[in-house]
Amino acid sequence: MEALEPPEGLADAGRALWLEVVGEYELAPAELALLAQACRTVDEVEAISAAIAAGPVVVKGSTGQPRVSGLFAEARSHRLVLAKLLEQMALPDVGEEEGKTPNQLRASKAASVRWSLHRERHGAA
Repeated sequence: MEALEPPEGLADAGRALWLEVVGEYELAPAELALLAQACRTVDEVEAISAAIAAGPVVVKGSTGQPRVSGLFAEARSHRLVLAKLLEQMALPDVGEEEGKTPNQLRASKAASVRWSLHRERHGAA
């Protein structure tokens, strides 16, 4: 499979994610769009993390009171966005079936557990 070139403007972390995913999976156009957004989000998380490391944790609030830097909230919200983007792509983990959504995979696992319990209680069928 020929790997697609990363979108323009990605930093190291975003490029690494792009190359890893397109090197492993064949993606539909909609999945490529989600991956591009995920890669940009990874780069943003890296930039915010660098700003947190370089700056103070406690800053002055609007009335001069000490408060935690707003960058922490930004980092948290970016990580949530990244998780949602990656979940929407529904890439299988190693050993998982391809082509199933996360909800389908959870339902399949739950059904397997229920059948295992049923077999234990009623004998193997």
